[in-house]
Amino acid sequence: MKKFAALTAATLLTSTTLVACGGAGGGETTKNADGEIVVDFWHSASGAAATTLEEIVSDFNAEHEGEIEVNASYQGSYEDSISKFIASVQTGELPAMLQASDVQTAYLRDSGVITPAQEITDDYDYDNLVDAVKNYYQFEDKVYSMPFMVSQPAIYTNDDELEQAGVNPDDLKTVEGLLDAAEKIHEKTGHAGLTFHHSGWYMEEFQSSMGNYLCSPENGVSEKATEFNLESEDNVKLWERIGELYAKGAIHNPGTDGSAATGAFLSNEATIQLNSSGNYGNIQSGNPNFKWSIRSLPRDTDEAGAVPGGNSLWSIKEGHSEETQEAVAEFMKYAGSDDVQKKIFDETGYLPTTTGAGDSLDGLEPQQEALIEQLTSTPENNVTAGCKTGALNAARKSYESAMSSIANGSDAKKALTEAQQGANNEISSYNERAGK
Repeated sequence: MKKFAALTAATLLTSTTLVACGGAGGGETTKNADGEIVVDFWHSASGAAATTLEEIVSDFNAEHEGEIEVNASYQGSYEDSISKFIASVQTGELPAMLQASDVQTAYLRDSGVITPAQEITDDYDYDNLVDAVKNYYQFEDKVYSMPFMVSQPAIYTNDDELEQAGVNPDDLKTVEGLLDAAEKIHEKTGHAGLTFHHSGWYMEEFQSSMGNYLCSPENGVSEKATEFNLESEDNVKLWERIGELYAKGAIHNPGTDGSAATGAFLSNEATIQLNSSGNYGNIQSGNPNFKWSIRSLPRDTDEAGAVPGGNSLWSIKEGHSEETQEAVAEFMKYAGSDDVQKKIFDETGYLPTTTGAGDSLDGLEPQQEALIEQLTSTPENNVTAGCKTGALNAARKSYESAMSSIANGSDAKKALTEAQQGANNEISSYNERAGK
C-alpha cells in the first residue's frame, strides 16, 4: 500500500480502516441479502463491448446463483476509471475487480494493491493463452491480470485503389514498403495513400514493426526501464519520411480523431488505414463500396511484430478478503474461458485470447481470418512485450504531441527530441516514486 501511495502521491490508507467480515485476508467480504459474495467490478467498456460484458456478467451470475454476484458498474474511459481508482485509495472504497487498459499494466503491477491473477487461479490453463497475449501480461513468468478484450493494430486496405495504383499487397509487409505505397497511391490517384489518428499507440507500434524497443533496456522486461528510444536513428528517419508524406498529401491527417480516419478510408479519401482490429465492425457496418481487406502490420525483422492492446481484469487485494478474491478468481477463469472468448470475438471484434477459442472459430470472413493469423503468428519476445513501465500512460502524451506537430509541419528531429525529454522525465519521476 505504501508503494501505491508513493506512485499516486496520495494519502496513505492503511487496511486497518477496513472491517473484516470473513476470510483470512484481513479485508472485507460483502454479501447480499441472499448470502452471495458481492464482487464490485469497475469497467470501461462501451458500445457493443459493454453489451457483451453485461451479458457475460449476467450469465456468470446465473451460473453462480447463491454463491457469487458480480456487480458491474461503468466508470467512464480507462483514464477516468484509473483516476477514480487512485482517488479511492483515500477512502478505502476500492472495487474487488478492475478492468484496465493495456497501458496501465505495469503501473498496476507496481502498485502493491493487486494480487497476480496466476496466484489465485491455480486451475486455469495459462498455456492455453495465445503466446503474444501471455507475453504481454506476464512478468517474471507470472501472468498478473486476466486478458479479457484484446486487440492488435492492423492494416485496412481499399483493394480497388491498390490495384488502380499498381501496388502489390506484398509491398506492405515492411514499414518502408507501406510508406512507399502511400506515396505511389497519392501520385497515381490523387488520394492520400494512408491515414491513422494521432494515438501514441501507433508510435509504439511503428517501433515494434521495425523490431526496435520503445524503451531501454530491452523494453524493461528483465530490468527496470530507464529511458525511451524516441530519438533513435531509425525512429527519427521514419518520422522525417512521414512528415514529408504529410506535406505532400500522401498521408491524410485526421488529428486525434480515430473516427475521422475511418471516415476518410470509407469515403475513398485514404486508401490504407492503420487502426485497431476492433475497428473491423465499424468498417463492415460502413458498407464500403469497394473491395477491402485486412492485412498484417509490417514486420521489418523476424523479431518484429504487433504489440497487443485492449484490456485485462485485475484482482484488487487491498480491502478485500481472500474469500472475495476467490470469487474474483472464479469470474476471471470464466472470462478467460474458450467459450467466453469466442463470444467476445463474435460480438465485438476483440481478438480471442486463447488458442482453444481461436481453434473453435468457423465461418469467418477473410478479414477476420487475417486478424487471427496476425495474432497467432506474432513472435513472443521482448520487442512484442511492449514497454514495461508504469510511466507509459503519462509518457504517451509527449509523443502524441510530437506526432501532431510533425503532421502539421514541424521538424521531426526537434519534435522527437522534445518528446524524448518529456517521456524521460516521466519515467525518471515514476522510478523515483516507485523506489525502482
